[in-house]
Amino acid sequence: MKKGSKMTEKQESQYIPIGVKNEDVYTVALSVLKDTSEVAPMSVKDLVSGVAKILDPDFKTYLIYKDVSSASQDAGSRISSRKGRGGGYFISAGAADQSVDVDQVKVNKQDKVLEQHLWPIVSLWLRKAKYVVRTSYQVANLKRGGVWSNPDVVGLSTFEDLGFFDVEVVTAEVKPNLNNWRYFFFEAVSHKRFSERSYFVYRDDTGGSHESELRQYAEKYGVGLVKMDFSDDDVKNLAKWKAISDVDKVQYLEGFVEIIPSPFDPISVRDKVSFLNQIGVVKKKDLHEFGDGD
Repeated sequence: MKKGSKMTEKQESQYIPIGVKNEDVYTVALSVLKDTSEVAPMSVKDLVSGVAKILDPDFKTYLIYKDVSSASQDAGSRISSRKGRGGGYFISAGAADQSVDVDQVKVNKQDKVLEQHLWPIVSLWLRKAKYVVRTSYQVANLKRGGVWSNPDVVGLSTFEDLGFFDVEVVTAEVKPNLNNWRYFFFEAVSHKRFSERSYFVYRDDTGGSHESELRQYAEKYGVGLVKMDFSDDDVKNLAKWKAISDVDKVQYLEGFVEIIPSPFDPISVRDKVSFLNQIGVVKKKDLHEFGDGD
């Protein structure tokens, strides 16, 4: 941004498409493309020039082009493109139902407390039901990664054989109800920047009225969909997590209903290592000491 300028809370909460390296480029491009459509796109020349004019006239052209091009190829992005003569970039017609004004997203303090009660059982579910080796529900409290980069629960599974070594990263966005669920669902989509499997784990307080649409979103954007069939009392009792017996914890695990499995989507080693460093994994031994394991 121009020196001295500051992104608004609304700008910071935009979904950042996979492949976009400079978040400001995407945010500014949305503004520049505001009045475009598929039948009236903007040429890449005008788009790149418009973004550079707002960000910095000396901003490298190809860096802007790379980010807007990557954004147009992400299914979750609001930016689309049409190649060829007369083509260009535009705001997709379906963008309105993919974006939520952050000013309208008021996270109820009680909801936030209930959400945190659910983190430990989701962490346990990943280990017991999905066989993730080590999990942690403390990452969300670190607040190191900026907007939409602090999953509620993170799981790590290591693989080492025949000289090969790798780490699979699994993340989960957890919600105690479906208030503003589209906004929070795209948090789970955003986590795919640094995790091979991403889950949206929720407690349905609507009687299933959104399940069909949730399925469509999960299948379209490659996010696992898991419902927690817990009563209000179940959630409140989870506040006493350390006092809950193993038998009762097993009973809670039976309340998880996996509606859509999370597909495995490979990510670059660079993005993975960057995220691991962000959550405090900087040495190989840290992998084996991360969070909780069995």
